Amino acid sequence: MLEMIAALLGILGGILVAKKMVSGFYIWIVANIMWIYKLGYSWAGFMFFAYTLLSIYSIYEWKGGFK
Repeated sequence: MLEMIAALLGILGGILVAKKMVSGFYIWIVANIMWIYKLGYSWAGFMFFAYTLLSIYSIYEWKGGFK
């Protein structure tokens, strides 16, 4: 069940980002945390951790940084 929710949230996040909505990154963060919880300390878990950091950085960039 966790995998299904994480996958659906990942797809929803992608759709929102494609529509240029920053909320998609927030949804990706939630989905990534779910995948990290599921996968634990593995290379796949590390990949989703990196995706989480990239989503946080993307939110920062989309909101204009420290201007």
